[in-house]
Amino acid sequence: MRETFAPRRRRTRAGVVRVACAGALVLLAAGCATTPLNELARPRFEMPARFAQTGSADMRTDWWQAFDDPELDHLVNRALAHNFTLASAYARVEQARATLGSARADLFPSVDASFEQSATRRANGDSDFANTTGNNGFSIDQDNGNWSDTRTFQFSAAYELDLWGRLRNARDAAAFEASASAADLQAAAITLASDIASNWYQLQELEARIALLRSQIQTNRDVLDLTTYAFTHGQAQAADVLRQRQAVESVRGQFEQTQASAAVVENALATLVGVPANDFNAPEGELVDLPAIPNTGVPADVLMRRPDVRQQFYALVAADRRVAVAVADRYPQLSLSASLSTTTDSAALFSNWITQLAANITQPIFDAGSRAAEVDRTEAVVAEAVADYQQTLLEALQETEDALTNEYRQQRYLERLDEQLRLSRETVDNLRLRYLRGATDYLDVLDALLTRQDLQVEYLTARRQLLDYRINLYRALAGDIESGPRTDINAPAVPLARSSSDNAS
Repeated sequence: MRETFAPRRRRTRAGVVRVACAGALVLLAAGCATTPLNELARPRFEMPARFAQTGSADMRTDWWQAFDDPELDHLVNRALAHNFTLASAYARVEQARATLGSARADLFPSVDASFEQSATRRANGDSDFANTTGNNGFSIDQDNGNWSDTRTFQFSAAYELDLWGRLRNARDAAAFEASASAADLQAAAITLASDIASNWYQLQELEARIALLRSQIQTNRDVLDLTTYAFTHGQAQAADVLRQRQAVESVRGQFEQTQASAAVVENALATLVGVPANDFNAPEGELVDLPAIPNTGVPADVLMRRPDVRQQFYALVAADRRVAVAVADRYPQLSLSASLSTTTDSAALFSNWITQLAANITQPIFDAGSRAAEVDRTEAVVAEAVADYQQTLLEALQETEDALTNEYRQQRYLERLDEQLRLSRETVDNLRLRYLRGATDYLDVLDALLTRQDLQVEYLTARRQLLDYRINLYRALAGDIESGPRTDINAPAVPLARSSSDNAS
């Protein structure tokens, strides 16, 4: 009976071991699994079906050309080629590409070749070798003796079996990080183009304001001459002349401040296009009319078109892959190595070969919790990346809605300003006639004149602000700039950021 049941008992133990090993492999593989891209891209809030407003014009990749402003086109294209901040971002893409190349190389065997030559001799009367190293690298003894040359030539190869996907996930993480750097470069290009456009039209507003203030100075001088003439003929008071002189000096002060502001903005443009301020002369231009509003599209599609959203998404996926790397690092690592070498002290170097094959398995036993802490750290990085990604989605929606709302209200505001300007012009003309007839006080004329001049300046600012809101809208809707710097990185497909209800359906 003992002999009958013993083999059966051994088979049972072997089966238990096989089942246990299979279960362990399943658990280990599950531990190295990564989160699906669709799950990572899913917003944690309800995605709107559409934006508050939309238009019919096509959303161009080179969106600044929609303003039909050749000088702006020239400045943006020049900045995309010479801006140093953009060059810095491109250098970061190059770093990420190199890191990706290194991670890919880890999946392949490494092969080395080495050659060694040494010269030794046995000292007279001594069984040991007495060697000192000379300047030529050979081993030399100062006593007399016979020299012996030894040559060694060796090929060696090493390869790690990627049992748990540690190397593959490290490669994927590097690939997503490279894609994130490329998206960050595109985001920097869009920001640069936006800054150029905003500063350009701010400069045009200031130049128009300078021309307006010159006109206002001349108008105030003409009124001063009339007031002085009226005073000399006893038809006005000295205080009226003094008040008008004060009005002239006030506009002159605004003129000086506006010139300084224009110079500062022009210097900012010079820095953006990558040239010293002293070597930059801004071309002439003007505030253009607002182009037709673009088609805003579906929010979920628009969000994933934005480089900053894609950058956050790629960073999130890379962090998720780093968790898999940290988990796999806790499991055994199996490496294979092989070498082929020959050593001889004669001329026949390749006549005697020695082949070595080896397999090495390493299993962490005790590291005081270091690897477990690394898993916890990478999981916390993923949690941080998830929050950053969700926040970026929300901010992207807010930027688009803000730009649409601000543009709509600014257009209504300009309509009200235009009407105020018409009424103020009529008021000034009416009060001036009444003053010349002695039917009204000079303070009424001066107040109406200053109000009109303030409205003229405010109208210029409002026109430029309207263009700024459109620039913000273009930036919120913009995808990759085709005329911008290329990265030669094929970014993986990004799932659409559909709402939770869409995913459930």
